Amino acid sequence: MNEGDRPRLLTVKEFRRLVGEEVVGRDLAYALARRYGVRLGKRLFVPMRVAQAVLEGRLEDLDEKTPRAGGGR
Repeated sequence: MNEGDRPRLLTVKEFRRLVGEEVVGRDLAYALARRYGVRLGKRLFVPMRVAQAVLEGRLEDLDEKTPRAGGGR
């Protein structure tokens, strides 16, 4: 599968399968999804860039690139 064929958003389950369930547990996967992910309705999705950062050991770089939400909920 090349870069163009990959989905840009992964479910939490897909994210864990991709990075390794022994590397990222369920609780951590949901924490990452809440912090860096996207909520569509009641479902949480993890962007592929987060999975790549975990696989490359550069998760701390995401904080520099993640826009901060202003005031609201």
